[in-house]
Amino acid sequence: MVREFHFEQRNHLFTTLAAECQDFISESLSKQGSATLLVSGGTTPAPLYNALSKMELAWKKVKVALVDERWVSTDHEASNEGLIKRTLLINNAKAATFTGMKTNSNSASRGHSETEANYNALPLPFTVAIVGMGNDGHTASLFPHADGLATALKPSNEQLTVAIKAKPSAITGPLTERMSLTLAGLMKCDRIIILITGEDKLATFDQAMKPGPVEEMPIRAILHQEQVPVELYWAP
Repeated sequence: MVREFHFEQRNHLFTTLAAECQDFISESLSKQGSATLLVSGGTTPAPLYNALSKMELAWKKVKVALVDERWVSTDHEASNEGLIKRTLLINNAKAATFTGMKTNSNSASRGHSETEANYNALPLPFTVAIVGMGNDGHTASLFPHADGLATALKPSNEQLTVAIKAKPSAITGPLTERMSLTLAGLMKCDRIIILITGEDKLATFDQAMKPGPVEEMPIRAILHQEQVPVELYWAP
């Protein structure tokens, strides 16, 4: 069951969601002594990250890690790691510990073992994952019909991360080599937040909520499971 929260104004969405994330993290810190926040790139969540960065939390006990990453240097304009360091790991949140996906390997497939080891060192369960969704129905870097998608979605695959080679499209752009959480990795979360804006994304979400092939709209793998609570936060 997916709980949907629709807002008329984006600023109300970000204020509400930041407070919710603060509660999730605080609860995990209280119960487990640690918390793991999984975050996505893109321009949409930047205001959320900025609000979170100012929250009064025991950030030294919080681990921040990526949901996915483009296989580019961390100083590249498209690097999710770079974005997170500019928008979230500032103010109070600069005390958090960050785990990125990009390694020094020249390809995601060659760097996968190191990334996987780094993610296996994070405390489980992950507290919350904030994911987006493209108009093609992808989430994280789980793109339709991508090389690596079948492995990422395979029930028997217990690895947390996977190397992905997306099919070139207007949405992927030229940077098709990625690293992503697997479905198993996402299922290690206490909750998953889908953050999207715009009428077009809402229409895509509504389509993905209907039964259909997961390889055509990979976000269906999250929407049509009952293991982890999923919440949609949307504003025009």
